[in-house]
Amino acid sequence: MYKICLLFIFLLFGFVFFSCFQLNACEMVSSTDSISSAEKKIYFTIRLGQGGFKDNLSPNGKLGGGQIALDIKPRKFPIAISVSNEYYTNSSNPTNSYEIAGLIAVNFLYMTKLFKTEAVNLFVGGGIGGLEVPKGEDEPNAMERGILFNFEAGVNIRIFWKIGFYGIYKYLYANKEVNNVKVIDFREHIVLLGITFNFGL
Repeated sequence: MYKICLLFIFLLFGFVFFSCFQLNACEMVSSTDSISSAEKKIYFTIRLGQGGFKDNLSPNGKLGGGQIALDIKPRKFPIAISVSNEYYTNSSNPTNSYEIAGLIAVNFLYMTKLFKTEAVNLFVGGGIGGLEVPKGEDEPNAMERGILFNFEAGVNIRIFWKIGFYGIYKYLYANKEVNNVKVIDFREHIVLLGITFNFGL
């Protein structure tokens, strides 16, 4: 199921990317920097962030994590597709079932400008994905895979040129039982902060 979910995510990403990335011949010849804001067909935001969530099972009461995400938004529509890769662990080699070794999620985000300025954008939305969780210290290299659902809301503030920073709140839900035993159980409130790179084509 995890592999099917990943395949669906990448197929969906490819379909949206190539359907939106239709520039005419004169736009393809000209450089990206010479295209005015009104002529750009699609906008991209790359997000790199760090954060985490509280967890009573963790020895220090929390799990740290990171995110790399790509948001793709057509100019004429307020809806963006976002593909993110994240992790939430206590170490570079997670071994506990309460850690998330990795996840990939696809979200649909509603984006709007704040105060009618391009520099501040709010976004909210949700989606689906897949995650990997260590089976435990007895099986350090074995992973349990499952489906996740998440909701997120945040702000992206462009500071100078194409660089900005963002803050995001995310609610993550994932649950899986094997032989009436919960092997995946997450209902987490996650906060992430980081930098963004924003550009259009």
